[in-house]
Parts: sequence; structure tokens; C-alpha cells
Amino acid sequence: MPDGRSFFVIGQRPGPDLTVWQVQAAPEKPEEPDDACEEIRRDSRDEGGSVEIVYAASAEEAARREAAETGEQISQDLKRQRERRTTAARRARRKVLYRRT
Repeated sequence: MPDGRSFFVIGQRPGPDLTVWQVQAAPEKPEEPDDACEEIRRDSRDEGGSVEIVYAASAEEAARREAAETGEQISQDLKRQRERRTTAARRARRKVLYRRT
């Protein structure tokens, strides 16, 4: 079981940033979070947003955790992009064409 209770973190990722619109506690009854989350997801999609379920002790901690996770994902994506560019540059240097004179 994750630490803390579940919260819905509702927001939007415009590019590399995270804009949190709202954090709200998920229903505590086991069958209710899925229904509530689906309803919130439909509403947020209409506005171009998304919903993540985060387990935390408070709404503030849930927002911080989601922001930290987003930052980590962005960092990993940038690292992969740099590695791909480096690999592509190495391959390009290997393809040296020689002309006979």
C-alpha cells in the first residue's frame, strides 16, 4: 500500500512545465476513486489538462511529488536526447568519404 492517502493532482503540462490547477482528496471508499477519477479526467481533457493520482500525506505534498516526478521525467528525456545526438554525431564522423585522386 502506498504511503498516505490518494489525491487527484489536476493540471496541465505546457511543454516542460507543470501547471497544477487543483489538488483534491480522492474518495476513501475503494470503488469510488476510479469513478471520480474518470469523471475528473473527462472534465480536464476538455480543458487540455490531465489528472494524476498521487499518494501523499497532504494536498501540498501531493502537488510537490507530482512536480518532482515531472521534473525527473523531463531530466531523463533531455538526457536521452543528448545521448541520441552524441551517438548520431559519432556515426556521422565515421562516415568519411574518400576520393581517389
